[in-house]
Amino acid sequence: MFFYNISALTHIKELKYRFIYVFLSTILTFNVGYYYSLELFYFFAKPLINLKIDNFEYSLIYTDITEAFFTYLNLSIYISFIFSFFLLIHQTIYFLIPGLFVKEVIFINKLKKIVIIFFLISILITYFFMIPLIWHFFISNDTSNTISSMNIHFEGKLNEYVFILFRVFFSIFFIFISPLLLFILVKLSVISLNILINQRKISFTTIFFFSALLSPPDIISQILLAIPLCLSYELIVFIILYDKQIIN
Repeated sequence: MFFYNISALTHIKELKYRFIYVFLSTILTFNVGYYYSLELFYFFAKPLINLKIDNFEYSLIYTDITEAFFTYLNLSIYISFIFSFFLLIHQTIYFLIPGLFVKEVIFINKLKKIVIIFFLISILITYFFMIPLIWHFFISNDTSNTISSMNIHFEGKLNEYVFILFRVFFSIFFIFISPLLLFILVKLSVISLNILINQRKISFTTIFFFSALLSPPDIISQILLAIPLCLSYELIVFIILYDKQIIN
């Protein structure tokens, strides 16, 4: 009993230190991000600057005296949150590894690598494809210059641009990570395959609901997010059925 108490206290102490590392890393990342917030904003604004659209003035404005400050602040918070999220996953995995079997350790490390790869792919797709595509589509279809009696033109806001950029990124990342999470839940018997097959209508309705929350406020973005998720849902069902047929 004495040794069990020492072991439990040791684990609690280790867990405390790991959370302290995550907390200090989050604070440090936030401070560095805020110090270089102007450079970070310029980097995130490059997809807008690189658009080749005739008669379009590339400018972003803010309409409130505190908007620029809070935009850079939110940008730093987003960066520190993403960094601390992955660091928290890393520390949690290495805290659990001593109590796992070798196969479980290999499986968890593979999952961690897959999540990191999906994260990097989501960044590349958002930065080089989705953001330029969204801005080019809506700006190219701008009809404000058809009114000759008054000067109407588009001027984007700082906070809205940052908000849309990260919202699109998290949407893309959600598309990649949700099939993996669903596959893990089925493998761990948290969700049965019969539920996935029989509850398709409810699942698709839920997907469109969350797509409306995650995507920018237009029906096109909602559909572009919901359709890949529905296809991923069907793909996971097919993979699990195929895997069971091989085992049988």
